[in-house]
Amino acid sequence: MMSRMPPQSIQAEASVLGSMIIHSPAIDVVVQITQAEHFYRPAHQTIYQVLVDMSQDNKPVDLVTLRDELERSKQLEAVGGVEYIVALVEGVPTAANVEYYANIVRDKALLRQLIVVGTQIVQEAFETHEEAGDVLDQAERAVFEIASSHIADQAHSMEELLQHTIETLQQTEGQLITGLASGYQKLDELTSGFQRGDMIVLGARPSMGKTSFLLNVAEYMAVVDQKPVAFFSLEMSKEQVTQRLLASYARFDLRRMRRGMISAEDWTRIQLAAGDLSPAPLFIDDTALLTVLQLRAKARRLKAAHDIQAVFVDYLQLMNYQGRANSRQEQITEISRGIKALARELGVPVILAAQLNRGPADRPSQRPRMSDLRESGSIEQDADVVTLLHNEDYYHRGDPDWIDKNVHELIVAKQRNGPTDTVYLRFLNNITRFESAAPDTYAT
Repeated sequence: MMSRMPPQSIQAEASVLGSMIIHSPAIDVVVQITQAEHFYRPAHQTIYQVLVDMSQDNKPVDLVTLRDELERSKQLEAVGGVEYIVALVEGVPTAANVEYYANIVRDKALLRQLIVVGTQIVQEAFETHEEAGDVLDQAERAVFEIASSHIADQAHSMEELLQHTIETLQQTEGQLITGLASGYQKLDELTSGFQRGDMIVLGARPSMGKTSFLLNVAEYMAVVDQKPVAFFSLEMSKEQVTQRLLASYARFDLRRMRRGMISAEDWTRIQLAAGDLSPAPLFIDDTALLTVLQLRAKARRLKAAHDIQAVFVDYLQLMNYQGRANSRQEQITEISRGIKALARELGVPVILAAQLNRGPADRPSQRPRMSDLRESGSIEQDADVVTLLHNEDYYHRGDPDWIDKNVHELIVAKQRNGPTDTVYLRFLNNITRFESAAPDTYAT
């Protein structure tokens, strides 16, 4: 297979270089499409890089200056001499089609990269002792990197990192929210929004409203902020999730909706809500027993197709694991690490719901702690932010002396780059919607 001529277009490469020489503004067009390594001929790679360097140094670019630069760097003869440079110029009457030629060069380079990766995949499949799923994940990652035309460097200079950091600080100067807003003001002020590459864990015991809170935040991001987000529901079907979203957004009783108890006036409200929700870039996947490998594959495709800005997973303990880990705790550890790696790979926050253990019977308070994360493994260590959802009223149902305040506590128990605190929320159970609670509702 590898004895065949790899995909390339020497004519397109020559046309790109000739256009860059005769019309220096074409360089700004070309550098957005191609890189030196996209050229098949080593001589073309050299000429391209010299032209780009000259442009970056604000040097005039033409046939004479290019020849002088190649002579100075002792590369003129290696690229074919003055005669070849002249031939490049004479072969291009106009630079008008440079973008078209540059796309050909890039596409041929991508095909060559696919051949290399494909050969590696075949070799790995023949020789590996790993699980087939692991090989598949590695193959998909390699192809995804080519498809996204972005292969990140493993190391960056301090100069480069500081420049990027300063630019980011300048862009966010005066902004309280530098990440993705949740829609809950105090939470956003506390976290500055959900940050790219972070894993945010929402821990709660059953019946505390984990799914409702995740859906409320996903709805805010997609509908209000128009950010594309993915919601992976392992517990409820996509139809159930959609019904919840519709009831919550329309502020319509979910039980009445399920029973079909909808008046003509109600239909108007529901249809208006559906009109707002329909164009929202919210993508719902209800694959049951989802594995980390499947989650990665689906999220990568959504990132490539829709540039999703956040991933929601409901919830951790329902995820399946097909590796060699023995105990469930080891499995959860591997799942947690895989999700954290996904957040970093895609550069988006992953908001992950997790079930909590019930606290010991002799604990004086049922208020949750991070140690209550069921089969927690390394969740606490992997997470950048850990929030715990708590409703004290739940534990006093039937107590005649207890005054029900309908206040949920969202305890920010861990924040790697910020303070911890508690955010108070009110839960409207009939429409499955959380709202910020006024201070006097939780005053002691």
